Amino acid sequence: MSYINTFLISFCAAAVFIGALYMLCPDGAMQKPIKYLLSLLFLLSVISVAGITVKNAELNLDFTLPQTDSTDLEIKNAEYVYAFALRNADIGFREIEIFTTKADDGGIIINKVIVHSDCERQKIVDALSEATKNIEVEVVND
Repeated sequence: MSYINTFLISFCAAAVFIGALYMLCPDGAMQKPIKYLLSLLFLLSVISVAGITVKNAELNLDFTLPQTDSTDLEIKNAEYVYAFALRNADIGFREIEIFTTKADDGGIIINKVIVHSDCERQKIVDALSEATKNIEVEVVND
């Protein structure tokens, strides 16, 4: 908390000091370059104080993403593909369940797809056609 106070006090002091110099700036041809330099000086002072404050705070920011099992992602992708195919065929469904086994290369093998829908089985199988070529498709009528 003291780091925030230090930053705010430094910011205010820099603003007052640079503001006073800004008011003393002469009129005429040198006004724009001097105001530009004072603005740069203020910006640099704020950035340096912020950098020192963050460095002194020794924040432990861990930006590593949590490791997820690629199997879950592959199953979600397969569910998305099947859902997309069913929506394109104007087939309403409530849920798609996918049953898989782990392949030797680390991927997945889809064994069975269960579609919860009120449509007939053949219409669903036709909509999924190539995506379920060698896969068992079960339809649960709701």
